[in-house]
Amino acid sequence: MILEISNLKQRMSEGGNWQSFHDEITALHTKATTEEEYVILLEAHAILVELSKSCFDDATYRRLLPIIASEYLLLLNKEATQNGLVNSNLLERITRREVETGRLDPNDEFRKLAVAGEDMIGKTSGVTAHKCKHGDWFFYGMSFATILVYGLEMISWSPLWLIVIGLVAGWKINERERSKIKNLRAH
Repeated sequence: MILEISNLKQRMSEGGNWQSFHDEITALHTKATTEEEYVILLEAHAILVELSKSCFDDATYRRLLPIIASEYLLLLNKEATQNGLVNSNLLERITRREVETGRLDPNDEFRKLAVAGEDMIGKTSGVTAHKCKHGDWFFYGMSFATILVYGLEMISWSPLWLIVIGLVAGWKINERERSKIKNLRAH
């Protein structure tokens, strides 16, 4: 566990600047890798929300509250992010954990959306096709075409027509992979 995360709540109990702790929680959240670290940071965020009642006047606190609530949901989304995309199954598990700990209302719209997302997309544990990101096969096709272009250029033959073939081949392969994953989820 990252040392700054493990002793964060202890340091917060000793007092300090609200904004500094806020910035630190946000920065440490990008470094967290385990559920335990994420939970500690979310607990620290909840403590910070409680402290903000005494740190700010009522008008400022009321303006700050929706921002803090949105930030909390963003932290949950970041925890559920894998390969740049929010994993709906992971988000459902995270929001369930947050409901169980009392940090999230079970009737919260975000929780309902997380459950609906998992139900709609389905469990992905059975998906066995290799990952398919937009552009993977496009990249391979363009790389192959580029190598051919330079190779054919050495024999004085204009190979520009291969770029189009590379684009089409990359697109076709990418679509094939995406349909494999789609078909696996449907069954």
